[in-house]
Amino acid sequence: MIKKISVIVITMFLASLFSFNVDASLVLDYKKELELNDYTQSNISNINKGSLTSDRITLNLPIRNKSDYSLSKIDLVSPHFTYSKEVRGIYINGWVVSNERKIDNLIKEVEESNLNSIVVDLKDVTGRITFSKNQNDISNLFGNGLKELIDKAHKKGIYVIGRLAVFKDPVFAKKNSKYALKYISAIDNETVINSNLWTSPYSKEVWKHNITIAEQAVKLGLDEIQFDYIRFPTLAVNSELIIRLEENRSRTDAIEGFLKFANERLGKYNILISADVFGLTTTAKGDLKIGQDITRLVDYVDYLSPMIYPSHYSAGFYGIDNPDSNPYDIIFESLEDAREKLGDKSYKLRPWLQDFSLRHIYTDKEVKEQIKAVKDNQISSWLLWNPRSVYTISAVKDESKKGMEERWNLQGSELFQKK
Repeated sequence: MIKKISVIVITMFLASLFSFNVDASLVLDYKKELELNDYTQSNISNINKGSLTSDRITLNLPIRNKSDYSLSKIDLVSPHFTYSKEVRGIYINGWVVSNERKIDNLIKEVEESNLNSIVVDLKDVTGRITFSKNQNDISNLFGNGLKELIDKAHKKGIYVIGRLAVFKDPVFAKKNSKYALKYISAIDNETVINSNLWTSPYSKEVWKHNITIAEQAVKLGLDEIQFDYIRFPTLAVNSELIIRLEENRSRTDAIEGFLKFANERLGKYNILISADVFGLTTTAKGDLKIGQDITRLVDYVDYLSPMIYPSHYSAGFYGIDNPDSNPYDIIFESLEDAREKLGDKSYKLRPWLQDFSLRHIYTDKEVKEQIKAVKDNQISSWLLWNPRSVYTISAVKDESKKGMEERWNLQGSELFQKK
């Protein structure tokens, strides 16, 4: 009986060692008493002749076609693609990320709450590139802690989004005036003025500049790139400046063109792309004269994040006398309009919510009301914004859960391995 079992075990072992087709023939020539240690790699010969021979065993092997055993990459889905559908995150500004103690505290708060994601600045509205010691060396960025932060977050099962302020970039606008946004003087309707704050959304060189920055960050393991300030500036009604537009190219054409270009350049990195837009884009028709028509931009992003902060709505909007003190109604109405606009693409909505105070003090009550309004619109993802990166964590805690441990069965950066 032991001898028979040994033969069966060895047969199964060899079958697992060599990938045979289901209908392949396997001939076992049993010669003497066998033990498992009789069959070793050292006594295998004639492997290139389609057979294996040892002192005890002869195997006749079929010639296999290597293509029969390939696994197409299209059948594999990286974990971060699935995880992105349930993002609940906070924004961490470029100054906080340089403080290790503050970062550790925020990551701990994420772990101990229902949060699971962070948004970190790559380039902010001042044109400052975060995590970079040499702002002028565009070919060597993010060597000052970005990868360490990504790895630290991934080991905790936290999804990492890199935020890039695109067209509002005083550094690039001043350094390269030919790429700056152009104004025309409303006084003489002729004088051309270069912007000191904004780069031109029409410029292909500006597009390339920003995508080059994004590429370097993506290579370090980010899960998603979020483009902010993908718009033209807003001007007062009585402004003495007029934005010079290109002939036959609208503002939305320019913004749409940039996002299309971003998809082409970043597609090879297995990265998700999202974009921030004004909250009013969910309701107003057209592009608000800033180039943000969400019905067109939605085709070039994985997620669209309208910044629907109740404090930014004027009295009487949606028939609400005081929007800032009625966060549920503002969020619900705004997202309902967005869903009507986007139709079957509404699954891409991931709104920014308010966790800061202006005229009305925001507590966990106001934050919870906003989150409820999101859920009541059948949307599962949202982000909290506080410019100081100080959050009402009590609003996002669920005592029935114990932090991140119930969200992932695995730990470590392998959760987000993309290659």
